[in-house]
Amino acid sequence: MTRFSADNTGFQLKNVVHNELVRRGHSAEVGTFRAGKVDFVARRADETVYIQVCETMVDPATREHELGPLRSITDAFPKRVITLDRYGLGTTSDGIKVLSAIDWLLRR
Repeated sequence: MTRFSADNTGFQLKNVVHNELVRRGHSAEVGTFRAGKVDFVARRADETVYIQVCETMVDPATREHELGPLRSITDAFPKRVITLDRYGLGTTSDGIKVLSAIDWLLRR
């Protein structure tokens, strides 16, 4: 039995983001921190980016679940959330960029 199903859009999106990170030359590993797990710690040469991936962040609890682990990381590397949402995008007050998956994939 495969975990890849039409009902698991979040898993599929994480898979697409992982493959794109690797295609762009990054290593992509899961990051575990005191405050939780980050979907990807993407590294390439001297560049590191922390990335959370989620289908939607419309629900405030989901938004906090995705942003919380990124907020706990105290270094200065960029932090991103990639989502299928078209609203609520931009930069949070603590500098985390919330990006549309479509725009990120198309490098817009």
